[in-house]
Amino acid sequence: MKRDKLNKKVYAILRFISRIGIMKSLIICMAMTTADAEYEVKWKGRKVHIRKGSSDFKVFQQVMVFDQYSYSGLNGDPVETIIDLGANVGLSAIYFKTKYPNAQVIAVEPEKHNYDQLVKNISGFSNVYPLNNAIWYENKEQEIYDGGRGEYAFRIVEATGEKVGTTTCITINDLVKKYNLKRIDILKVDIEGAEKELFMYNYQSWLPMVRCIMVELHDGDHPGCTSAFFRAIADREFTMFCKGENVTISFIENKSSVAQYG
Repeated sequence: MKRDKLNKKVYAILRFISRIGIMKSLIICMAMTTADAEYEVKWKGRKVHIRKGSSDFKVFQQVMVFDQYSYSGLNGDPVETIIDLGANVGLSAIYFKTKYPNAQVIAVEPEKHNYDQLVKNISGFSNVYPLNNAIWYENKEQEIYDGGRGEYAFRIVEATGEKVGTTTCITINDLVKKYNLKRIDILKVDIEGAEKELFMYNYQSWLPMVRCIMVELHDGDHPGCTSAFFRAIADREFTMFCKGENVTISFIENKSSVAQYG
């Protein structure tokens, strides 16, 4: 077991180095080692702020180095509105804004420390709107739980773990009204199990507005997420692309559903 973990760690390090190069890897390693609480990583012309000893670096690898949200299915079609649910420290918002510079990005993050880091990371971007809220199917106050897996895994669904605060829940309909949305080109959903309720209740008015959904389903934390999600989209035609932990659904018209795996 220890050897398997060591092999996985070595493989992850080598994969990271092969992706960004030895020199860049050494620079990042030095920054991580010498920093007290936070360090900066220069990435494609921007400085990304990463908290030492947190899950921020893991998110940086997933989103920016290994292109967790890369998807070519929307190429050629204008992307004007992106909603990022579970925006964490803003790296996914930066990724989307870099790929779709003309889009507005609405980034929703419930945990206050993550939100503060999100605001810092998106500084300088226009048309990126951070909100310190959780997404839910109705307006209410919810507890925030820390399940012990890092800052990227805070959740509002009832679960074992320490309560670390409260948050005000808003709905997607609130976002539609607040930003006068006519269409949602990309809906990114990484909300640690709350996607079950999101796609079970009060979704009928906003879901037809969505062109593409990128979702991570958390049945291990909150059983029923996958079934709720696919029941909600069952009456529309779509293509499906799977990469890592994410399922990307792109809605189409007058075609049979096609599944793709990569």
